Amino acid sequence: MNHNEGSYPGGACACPETLRQYFDDGTIDGYERVLSEGKEAVVHVVSKSGSGGKTCYAAKVYKKREERGFKNRADYFVAQNMYKRRELLALRKKTGFGRRVEEAVWQNRETAYLEELRAAGADVPAVVKAGADSFIMEYLGEGDERALKLIEAKSALSDPHGVFGRVLRNIELFLSCNIVHGDLSPYNVLYYRGRPVIIDFPQASDPRRNPNAPALLNRDIRNICAFFGRCGVRSDPEAVFSGMWAKYQLNEM
Repeated sequence: MNHNEGSYPGGACACPETLRQYFDDGTIDGYERVLSEGKEAVVHVVSKSGSGGKTCYAAKVYKKREERGFKNRADYFVAQNMYKRRELLALRKKTGFGRRVEEAVWQNRETAYLEELRAAGADVPAVVKAGADSFIMEYLGEGDERALKLIEAKSALSDPHGVFGRVLRNIELFLSCNIVHGDLSPYNVLYYRGRPVIIDFPQASDPRRNPNAPALLNRDIRNICAFFGRCGVRSDPEAVFSGMWAKYQLNEM
């Protein structure tokens, strides 16, 4: 069903154009508000009404290329060893073909990783529907209650040692799936009803292809250890990294 501009709940201005595809295919029927904004995307709260009431979802809309904060993507893709020579050359020269290659990979990467990790039992959001320049995922919240970022939830952590251990188990589970988050910090780990949920995977990489993966993993672990250190959890990030990477290399995960 096609909607005219005035028929989108919340009004045409309140509903980003990218999200209208989900109204049209029936995934959602309401727009609520902006939830958060980062370097690469804006996350909105949207909803679907049913016999059991209204269910809220989070809709991640990627910013246009020129508005994003991520730099040196061509170098990143070279490190990933993901493309043929023609594609890499196009990326380097910033041709129209190269931009299309880059955008396709950037937009599909996150949902693919989330679906794989969710199936493996990781604490990541469930993907509801993927579309052009965006995707819909579960919303961690109810009413006025919403998940807090770890950086916001420091004083609310009832069991920082337990949450720290669970985040580390997730990092190890990611690695067992050949995935390194690559940008993990207390800003992209949510805390909801006593458990962590890890978000933001578009920059994640495969350690079998990316020679920088050990350094990225080490940085992820150091960031998490540093945050929980301020919560009174003592740890040795170098020992954690060395042990985890050794298990991965020896195929003991």
